[in-house]
Amino acid sequence: MDMKRLIIIACCLLAFVPIKAQWDFGIKGGVGSTTQQMGSHWDTKNKLGLLAGGLVTYGLGDHFDLQGELYYANRGFKTDIWLDLNASKSSDWYFTYHYLCMPVMLKYFPMKKGFYAAVGPHIAYLLDYKNDIKDWPANEPRERLDWESGCNRIDVGLSASLGVILNNGIFVDARYNLGLTDALKDGESKNRGFELSVGYFF
Repeated sequence: MDMKRLIIIACCLLAFVPIKAQWDFGIKGGVGSTTQQMGSHWDTKNKLGLLAGGLVTYGLGDHFDLQGELYYANRGFKTDIWLDLNASKSSDWYFTYHYLCMPVMLKYFPMKKGFYAAVGPHIAYLLDYKNDIKDWPANEPRERLDWESGCNRIDVGLSASLGVILNNGIFVDARYNLGLTDALKDGESKNRGFELSVGYFF
């Protein structure tokens, strides 16, 4: 069984495990800086995007929580393109992915509360995809930029984060997401990125 199937099974099992423990709901929002690893023939740069959603945490004792999340994330990357071979400078080519994300994180609290470290698998479903070139010629049809049919709908990977939860329920989380599957169907194109979010547990 390959890694993609193992992570999908793990997400599904962890998301529905019945746990007799304290559980809390929360919301979060923040910003991400993402790119894609696409091999040596593409020079990709990070792109900023927003994220927002909800989460639920199950207490597993003094030092561990199991956290499931469901949130929207605007991800993607940008690269340079020369629209005219005689041009003196390149144009920015933006790739934007709109994902619905479902990570399942195991959180460890060294001091029972406050600071934590977390790790777990994530699955993201592609809701929509767009790409746009700055300075695209006005007389060229925009349909030439539509590559949505070449995208994979499911993105599977691993997430790791560091954070802190305050006594009033406010938390800050810094996370790195490592994509394990290709975002595009025709070659190596794995998502990478950092997320910084602020949230509140009710």
